[in-house]
Amino acid sequence: MTREDDDLGSLMATGAAGRSDQTSKQYQRLRADILDGTYPPGTPLHETQLSETYGASRTPIREALNWLTHDGLLERAARGFRVREGTAEDVIEIYAARVALESEAAGAAALRHTDLDMARLERLHGGCCEAGDDDAVRAGNFRFHEALWQAAHNATIAGLLVRLTTQLRIHDSGPPSTYGETDLLNAEHAQILDALRARDERAAREAMRHHLERSREQRIRLFAGR
Repeated sequence: MTREDDDLGSLMATGAAGRSDQTSKQYQRLRADILDGTYPPGTPLHETQLSETYGASRTPIREALNWLTHDGLLERAARGFRVREGTAEDVIEIYAARVALESEAAGAAALRHTDLDMARLERLHGGCCEAGDDDAVRAGNFRFHEALWQAAHNATIAGLLVRLTTQLRIHDSGPPSTYGETDLLNAEHAQILDALRARDERAAREAMRHHLERSREQRIRLFAGR
């Protein structure tokens, strides 16, 4: 499991109020295996089989499957559940929601960020600029966005963005990517940071919107080429 999966898992766990410890444990294990590709899109998942695989009783497995369906990673099937299979249209719809929410988060972060938030974002941006391979850039890109969600200090928006980003992982087979345009990615992050430093809400919204709309267009081009 990658570092960004760990980060996502910790954020998802903050929304686990009301779940038993066993349900939370099985939820995290199943979620990690889905994102790792252990259960590819379209794979049927059955309580009995999973109970044997994970050495857990059926009740927490059933509850975990219901939560993963709520998160948009699974869908109900005739005899249980299956991992959702996304289409290009699904990704475009998710991006439309992400653009709206993350632009709002950027605007809020411009007004609400603390010195610690900015220090974290600056450090992550520096690490992304120095990354020497695609995997490191992708992980750094995700952590930068996650830190910005947190800098907005809006738990509802952060939770929704975690869900959307997680759905993108199974719909388009991979984490957030630069698709070979690392310099442009870092330049766009720098523009977002400039707006945050200036506490310019409008500029932060516009910079984030431009950044995500470019990413959406890249994904559309990739789908069109398949």
